Amino acid sequence: MLAYYEEKGTGKGIAALLLGPILGLVYVIALPFIAIATIVILIGKKALGGILSLMRNLVSFGWRPSEAYLSGKKKKKNTKKN
Repeated sequence: MLAYYEEKGTGKGIAALLLGPILGLVYVIALPFIAIATIVILIGKKALGGILSLMRNLVSFGWRPSEAYLSGKKKKKNTKKN
């Protein structure tokens, strides 16, 4: 069975009704700025990512993990004359 009861403090309900349209208007006004900021951040990440990738390749000191030479150095043969 559902019970209905009325709260004594109706100030919260009235405040929510009044603030709803105001907050909606603030969101609609801020939306273009949010979109512009998102576009600027995405373009900045792409540009800086490319520059940082180039810098990373220039400063890598030629380290290549695929060329680890794990088999060791070739040993020189003893060439002693008898």
